[in-house]
Amino acid sequence: MNTAGISGTAGDKRPTAFFAAASTSVGAILFERLRGLTAHAIVGLAAVFSAIQPTAGSPAAEPLVAIADAEEPQGLGLPSIARELTSFEQISTALEDEQRRISALESRLLDLEKRTPSGIEPLPSPAETATKDAAAKGEGEKEKEQRKPYEVGSDTEFGTAWANGLQAESANSDFRVKIGGRTQIDASAFSASPGPRQSPQQGGLDPALHDTVNVRRARLRIEGRMYEFYDWVAEYDFANQINVNNEVYPTEKDAGPLPSVTDLWLQMRELPILGTVRVGNQKDPYGYEHLTSSRWLNFMERSFSQDAFEGPFNGGFVPGIQSMNNAYDGRVAWQIGEFKATANPFGFNNFNGSSMTVGRMVVLPVYEDEGRKLLHLGISGRALQPRDNQTRFRSRGSIRNSPSGPLNSIYADSGVLEATWQNMIGLEFVGNNGPWSFQSEYFGSWLYNAVTTKQGPYITNGYQPPPGTPVGTVYYQSGYAEVLYFLTGESRTYSLIESRFDRPIPRNNFYVVRGGRESKRMSISEGAWQVGARYNYLCLNDSGVNGGVLNGMTLGLNWLLNPNARIYFNYDLTYRNFSSVPWTSSGKPAQSYDGSGFINGFGTRLAFDF
Repeated sequence: MNTAGISGTAGDKRPTAFFAAASTSVGAILFERLRGLTAHAIVGLAAVFSAIQPTAGSPAAEPLVAIADAEEPQGLGLPSIARELTSFEQISTALEDEQRRISALESRLLDLEKRTPSGIEPLPSPAETATKDAAAKGEGEKEKEQRKPYEVGSDTEFGTAWANGLQAESANSDFRVKIGGRTQIDASAFSASPGPRQSPQQGGLDPALHDTVNVRRARLRIEGRMYEFYDWVAEYDFANQINVNNEVYPTEKDAGPLPSVTDLWLQMRELPILGTVRVGNQKDPYGYEHLTSSRWLNFMERSFSQDAFEGPFNGGFVPGIQSMNNAYDGRVAWQIGEFKATANPFGFNNFNGSSMTVGRMVVLPVYEDEGRKLLHLGISGRALQPRDNQTRFRSRGSIRNSPSGPLNSIYADSGVLEATWQNMIGLEFVGNNGPWSFQSEYFGSWLYNAVTTKQGPYITNGYQPPPGTPVGTVYYQSGYAEVLYFLTGESRTYSLIESRFDRPIPRNNFYVVRGGRESKRMSISEGAWQVGARYNYLCLNDSGVNGGVLNGMTLGLNWLLNPNARIYFNYDLTYRNFSSVPWTSSGKPAQSYDGSGFINGFGTRLAFDF
């Protein structure tokens, strides 16, 4: 054993037993001092003793700590500060300094643990990690199984599920069938000032207002997918009227309830460049509220624009073909198609001309949180030759007093005009921000080379010039703006495929149940509640042809019982500005009448779909 630094002089020769005893005493002392130290300090101390080498002439001794066996080619070299220590006092001081440093580090560690946020999740245990790895592996195997090549259409076995309607679907989604429909039952009541209450011959509403209870819509629908890329829809509306005797002033005895077609088309998806191509009776892409389903309208009826421009006399469905595509995950979308302008809800056209080119472009500069926050900008247009070179602009009220058909009161009417061409434009500005939503549109129509006609009743409302008078270009316009708010915190949903609002989903369905057999307490869930207001405008006065001007305000309260059922409560106040200067069949002017005045309406609707 090296005794340098232990004996008084380097040449002092003492018995080996003395040094062994000294070593034992030093070891005992150091053992007491090393108690509680970390393994790092012990290794450091071992390095100190390993650095003490035997002096010349001293008996050979085994080192206290063996770092590597003598047979190994290389030992483990450790840095050591022992060469700088010359006494036990220095060793003791160094050990005490090391102990203080370790204590300080432990104190800092405890302080950091106290400052660590309590929300930080601990590391998973090995068992949890193994479970997650096994689940991930299982999902991976399942995904690989689904990605296995298969022949499209080979699996025709269906499984059924409820997806806001009864739906059956094959395992690979090659085939899908959904059976459903919608029913809307209305009750309405009206009051009006003397002008609108006058007879039609004196400028009043035609037909007159009546309080009613009626089935507004009664549709059966079946839709599906076949061979992966083909979709189809067949829908029929049984709540429809037609004037079976084709009288000018229809009465109830002349109204026949006949089924009409709405959606009746086949489409192919994922085509290069074209995207989706749809052929059949369908909605042409003109107008935002026009494309929004009647299953989740904001108010009982669409604006005056729907009747005057978007879907006059045909319910908004026309036969034709269109292409739909989008980019940037639906943030930019476009639609274009060629259609036949019809004047009936039965999907046919027997007029000369009436070819109609329609296009729409939509941009979403803001789209966040799956549409709960969005800004929608759109523009659409139509270019068409009027049916048999004749057209008519008219609008019913914001609350109807009859099922779809000729028994509804007409608030504004241009009469029949001849023309060679018509261009139309529509502008869309829509926003959604949590429970708030905003929707507005503007429409303009240019009718070129217009001429008044004798078509219509003996006394035709709205004709200012005599029949056969050229009036040049007639420009009519309309627009609306509405804002809605969910009192219960829901948000409107948005379809990136169709670029319009979709089905709203209540957070809680409405129910009232007793707490228990013996309990008198009731458990109640409120459903979803929404309030809204809309300003509505239509102008059918231009170039001397007086069809009337409408300004309306509608207030609404919507109660969503569940995703498939809701109840509407609407109050509407419309001011009708209309002066009639009719002309007799001989072409001589008759007496002028003023049919202006306020019209009040209150309506409620129970609507459900499946």
